[in-house]
Amino acid sequence: MPKQLIRCLHCAKLCLFALSLLLPCAELYATDKLATLSPASPLKRKPSFKKDPSHKRYDFIRYGSNRLFFANQVSGLASFRRFFEKVDSLWHHATGKVRIVHFGGSHVQADVWTGQVRRRLREWKPDCEGERGFIFPQKLGRSNGSPNFRVDYTGHWRAHRHTKHTARVPVGVSGVAVSTTDSLAELEIILTGSGWLDYPYPQYLFKHVKVFHNAEDTTYIVRLADPSLRHQRFVDRTAGYTAFTFEEALSSVRFEFVKQHNLAGEFVLRGLLLEHDKPGFSYSAIGVNGATVRSYLGCTLLGKELAILNPDLIVFSIGVNDTRGKHFNAQKFEAEYEQLLQIVKSAVPHAAIIFITNSDNLTRRRAPNFNTLPARDVILRLAQRHNAAVWDLFEVMGGLRSFAYWQQAKLAKRDRVHFNHDGYLLLGNLFFDALINAYENYRNTESVFTKH
Repeated sequence: MPKQLIRCLHCAKLCLFALSLLLPCAELYATDKLATLSPASPLKRKPSFKKDPSHKRYDFIRYGSNRLFFANQVSGLASFRRFFEKVDSLWHHATGKVRIVHFGGSHVQADVWTGQVRRRLREWKPDCEGERGFIFPQKLGRSNGSPNFRVDYTGHWRAHRHTKHTARVPVGVSGVAVSTTDSLAELEIILTGSGWLDYPYPQYLFKHVKVFHNAEDTTYIVRLADPSLRHQRFVDRTAGYTAFTFEEALSSVRFEFVKQHNLAGEFVLRGLLLEHDKPGFSYSAIGVNGATVRSYLGCTLLGKELAILNPDLIVFSIGVNDTRGKHFNAQKFEAEYEQLLQIVKSAVPHAAIIFITNSDNLTRRRAPNFNTLPARDVILRLAQRHNAAVWDLFEVMGGLRSFAYWQQAKLAKRDRVHFNHDGYLLLGNLFFDALINAYENYRNTESVFTKH
């Protein structure tokens, strides 16, 4: 078949896929940019609930807008082709891994929203176990962390966070590091399933662990607390990690960090990557309370470590903290986001990108945070410029002032910014639906051309 004809057919498939995405809500997405939102009507009553056979539906949520939007229909969809094909191989042939990394702030650090997406992906393809992915033991820095793994440790640890400008050591992809000068410190990671949590959650196992640390410094070594475990150990001082491979799949492991010399030195831990040989999804939640786009720019090892994680899809939900003040500058916000994207795309140029617009939130005086609107415009421009997709959480929530509806429905906290456990679970379900629907639309389009 002539190459010109093949290119024409490929473009036609992408155009048909774009049309399939637009049809369910053509009225809202009739142009190349999202329709301008009008403020939600004032809250005068408690929101009513509409029952659904599968789950509760809320009349203030704009379910028709719960989809991925591609600003550049053809080139944007082409940038997702590799990701969708990997999902397709997993779905139809149970082969390969699909790695997703989600950056954010406190919405992500607690790992309820992202944990629900991880759980739904596992349930969507239950015969493919996948792997837990990248984690950071926030407990060592005396902060909250994911509920689906436990941490036990010894030693005195000091936190270094990019958000508080207290990081006197290089920080990597996690946005935080912890350090110790103790001669012997220990860390145990225990992956927990539904037996630990009060709601169903899958049990993950691992056969490979990369411990990210200051491996260029030979003052400390990383070793297993239980030497009877059959394993192989490898130190990559250039990449900055100590790697372990185990003969049997594990749900927990305990490490020792041992000082080798009587010298002035410290051990700096930047996170752990838990991997398995089995096919499936890996969903790594990387969030730090109070994180802004600018604070991620201070993570000097972010690009280096992100390349090791090698994600197929990167999700950005950064921006709420950037807009929480009267000195918000949209041009500066856009310029800093652009810098972050250049770092990320240099590290993993093949990765597809999804931007999530800021959730609606209120100021301390309970007034709408109008900075959310220009920040949303920035996200749309970035998505168009970088052939990315957008999940418009602001629109899905109900638009400006919709946070009050979520509060009255007992889905959000009184602090006017954060959701509660049920609210974050709902966000996870909504985002999962939007992501999988985009894949299914892609597959349906491919099937049409395959038949012909």
